[in-house]
Amino acid sequence: MSEPSMEFTLDEDQESVADLAHQVFTDLSNDERQVASERSGEPYDAKLWEQVVATGIVEAILPEDDGTAGLGLVGLALIAREQGRRLARVPLAPTGVAALALAEFGGFDDTIAGIVDGRVRIAVVLPEVRHRVEGQPEGDSWRLTGSIESGYSVPSATHLLVQFAGHDGNRLALIETDRPGVDIDAFDGISRLSHAAVSFHDVVVSSEDVVGGDRPAGEAATWLRPRLLTAMAAVTAGACAEAVRRTATYTSEREQFGRPISTNQGVALRAADAHIDSEVIWLTTVDAAWQLDHDGDGLEAALTASWWAREGGFRVVHAAQHLHGGMGADVDSHIHRFFLWVRELDVLWGTSAQVIEELADVILPREGVGEHQAATQETLLV
Repeated sequence: MSEPSMEFTLDEDQESVADLAHQVFTDLSNDERQVASERSGEPYDAKLWEQVVATGIVEAILPEDDGTAGLGLVGLALIAREQGRRLARVPLAPTGVAALALAEFGGFDDTIAGIVDGRVRIAVVLPEVRHRVEGQPEGDSWRLTGSIESGYSVPSATHLLVQFAGHDGNRLALIETDRPGVDIDAFDGISRLSHAAVSFHDVVVSSEDVVGGDRPAGEAATWLRPRLLTAMAAVTAGACAEAVRRTATYTSEREQFGRPISTNQGVALRAADAHIDSEVIWLTTVDAAWQLDHDGDGLEAALTASWWAREGGFRVVHAAQHLHGGMGADVDSHIHRFFLWVRELDVLWGTSAQVIEELADVILPREGVGEHQAATQETLLV
């Protein structure tokens, strides 16, 4: 089945939201603001989040009251890229994807209104390799038990969008962070953002808390993951683009032996490779967002973007740090912050190896490779 061809040219509304996001994050989340926010001990920059929401860019991604589509995941990706450029300490991507999910599956108008006015912030809890949340049905309700080790930006959230394994498949539930039975153990990540280990001890979830409860089991959870991976890839794309820009500036101004170090072939080639990686991360990300918005089936594109964000992002920030010399290794250097953010993101909800395995599971059966391998194995056994 052929995938739809993406139009990479932004329309007027997309350009406007991207320009506004760039202005907001550039003006309100500079390097000094990041340092002050980190040292405040607060899990996120509450004042910045209030100002971001006040611009209307979060609301712009959601469908209109008359049913007209909003800017969707492409719009969120454009905004998240600008967040990544400034390493803004706000819970944008998880909250934005959760808002899109609630709008898609319906039944959470009050929560969406809270997101739009800034009162509600949502962290997404997905299963990990060794940990997950399970749900036992009790009449019209569920009782959740289990835990995860790394809940991204959970301390900044008012609600959790939790994926849990039920007897009939994976489901999503929206619950408050202070609901009885929810235990949050906060910690600082390597990015200096606040995350948490989350445990669920007999947490009661009503049918009204289940997202897409009137749909087949697994549909909402399957819908969520590729969009979340795509939104976080957009954050990585922005961080990488800014790391490359700062590296180009630094190597053009830093002189050795009477000339800028950027004139050395080795430096130029490594910076060029980082630029290419940065561009590919963004192109695969916005392609995934477009496919998910337009036909709802962009899993292959989303996994491709996520893999590029992890593999390419790893190379970009290592190159940027290396080309800054000793300054790049200084933990108080701003370029080092880009290294820390991207390295944390490249293991979020799966490593690059795990993501590429997911991608293989999508591609190989379609190409008939899985059937061929099974037939070959059967022949060898005979």
